[in-house]
Amino acid sequence: MDIFRVATSDDCSAIAAITASADAGLTTVPSTKKGVADYLEQSEGFLTGDPSANRVLFVVERDGKIMGMSGIIPKLGLERPFYSFKRSRHARRSSVRDLSVKYDTLQLTTDFDDYTELASIFIAPDARGKGVARLLSLGRLGFIEAHRGLFEDRLMADIRGWVDAEGRSPFWEHLTSKFIQTDFDIADRLSAIDGRFIIELLPSLPIMLNLLPETVNHCAGRPHDLSAGAMGLLQSAGFETTDLCDIFDGGPAIDCKADKTLIARTKFRAETFNCDSSDQKYLHFTGKRGAYRAALGPAYPPSKTAGAEIANLLGDELFVSLAEDRRRQAQKDKS
Repeated sequence: MDIFRVATSDDCSAIAAITASADAGLTTVPSTKKGVADYLEQSEGFLTGDPSANRVLFVVERDGKIMGMSGIIPKLGLERPFYSFKRSRHARRSSVRDLSVKYDTLQLTTDFDDYTELASIFIAPDARGKGVARLLSLGRLGFIEAHRGLFEDRLMADIRGWVDAEGRSPFWEHLTSKFIQTDFDIADRLSAIDGRFIIELLPSLPIMLNLLPETVNHCAGRPHDLSAGAMGLLQSAGFETTDLCDIFDGGPAIDCKADKTLIARTKFRAETFNCDSSDQKYLHFTGKRGAYRAALGPAYPPSKTAGAEIANLLGDELFVSLAEDRRRQAQKDKS
């Protein structure tokens, strides 16, 4: 059974082996052993009360093997402002002749400062399509629910933006690179270290999308093909689309109040532990800080019954939440 847990220093080499293949656009995924070690140091510091630490790192483990990692940034804007582009819609009509125009603009904002970010998700290639992504994503929401005082009341996720068949970002190529005149990879890495160049180079005035190639308008707020599933999963867990997008690749940003996530809304404390099957998946979680554990399995909410196998693994101090909102997903698919 897959177990979601807080990462430790012993996991450093295994995590680095997985994330070494992470490419540009995944700024918060550490792709070197040193990067992973630094992330783990921050994570351990945060869990022990270091006020300067601002990362928490998790892994999913299966039979002793690390299958993927995910993270939380507890407070955006703590180290530097968190910049996004905000999309606004405009309409004009002439009073002299029957002429009208509609257009959108993008303007640099820091709307997500003081949010908690769900970040850094990455899965081993041989673990994809096997439910690991769901556990890596929802396990974080269980952790936040179990430690509400450590995180902000508002959550967000910055989804990787769309690229073409050659791996190029039209958003970067036709918009951002005109102001930040360097390679995407260089700007992406630099933004994780020192983001002052963003406010120094990007215009403070609105950027008019109707003056740019149509492809920019098309991919602003559009997820990468490999990230669409992760975005849909978070939307089924309560996250909503916003008018904000990433300043480098135009990827969409989604948000949700911490007390409105699916995990928070459907949580119950298990009283019995003999459920062997159910028609939906449930997140089971227990423990505090470094002892936190979570797994996916069957449950039966009417009688507050948890999965028997999970109880044997994690113990009987279990909280259980619904792990998929089929009605919400059906509505999204229909729309």
